[in-house]
Amino acid sequence: MMSLGAIADEVNGRVDGEPDFIVDSLKSMETADSRSLTYFNGRAHRHRPQTKAGAILVKAEHAALFSMHRIIVGDPHLAYARVSRLFARADRQAPGISRNAVVAKTARLGASVSIGHFSVVGHDAVIGDGARIGGGVHVGREVTIGENTVIEERAVIMDSCVIGGQCMISAGAVIGSCGFGYAQDGAKWERIEQLGRVVIGERVDVGANTTIDRGALDDTVIADGVKMDNLIQIAHNVKIGEDTAIAGCVGIAGSTRIGRRCRIGGRAAILGHLEIADDVDILANTLVSASIREPGEYASMIPAQPARIWRKNLAVLRRLGTAGRKFLNQIKPDEGEIEDGFSRTHDATAGENDG
Repeated sequence: MMSLGAIADEVNGRVDGEPDFIVDSLKSMETADSRSLTYFNGRAHRHRPQTKAGAILVKAEHAALFSMHRIIVGDPHLAYARVSRLFARADRQAPGISRNAVVAKTARLGASVSIGHFSVVGHDAVIGDGARIGGGVHVGREVTIGENTVIEERAVIMDSCVIGGQCMISAGAVIGSCGFGYAQDGAKWERIEQLGRVVIGERVDVGANTTIDRGALDDTVIADGVKMDNLIQIAHNVKIGEDTAIAGCVGIAGSTRIGRRCRIGGRAAILGHLEIADDVDILANTLVSASIREPGEYASMIPAQPARIWRKNLAVLRRLGTAGRKFLNQIKPDEGEIEDGFSRTHDATAGENDG
């Protein structure tokens, strides 16, 4: 439970109502009750919804829409994100080491560390102050985990990997598994040992069942502030820049470099040995087969349409080989770029995909 005054202090807001009013939960506008706090974001809530909330986070320009206690903030959605962490603190795992955990004698544990049931911490591992390790976690030899980082249940951190402070590694994630590297010997394949590490910066979130492979020789590097959804595959030697966000089911092949502040939509596929500039948005289901040199929005997917229309379009598509050549032969040299709504500033040379 928290007072509105205390919450306002945390989010740099101003209480319009009673600062001592107590809320015991954070809920959506539809499910909130008289002891709940909710938020109103004009962009997401296009219509004025009815709510029974006792208090609301709201912009000054929308405050008159609501009669309950209000906390006036500049960005309600950002304020909601910060308040969510306040309410989550009550559910934190208590410090201490489970009697069922196995911790190597040479491991170094900081103050207020918690380690859950049946977890393993390997030789010479370093666990920072306030870190929380859930049940069934494997922390390998010489792993470093920073302060206040959370490793959820059944996650695996392989030998020598580094995870910075204030990170969240969700359940089932695997950090530092062997990259997909093989040399061909005639018709057979010979495994290449992966000798690098995974190095993760500060404030990085890794979603459930996401896998990040260790580098072949150099490290796989995830920079500060990167956010990853569930079921993402990051191959060996990939480097991802600061504050990039990646949605679920994305695959990034080996040795590709992603810039800073990029946003990659769900199920996008990025081939190997490519360079992606800073501030690039890649829409869901996009296949990136060439480097992207300029910031902007890129897409290659075909949105859903009625099946009968798709079948007609497919029939036309199958005949484009002949018809397309005839059309292109009629285009003048200065008309060579056809306006199709997509940027063509990326490098036309596709990278090799090595996993």
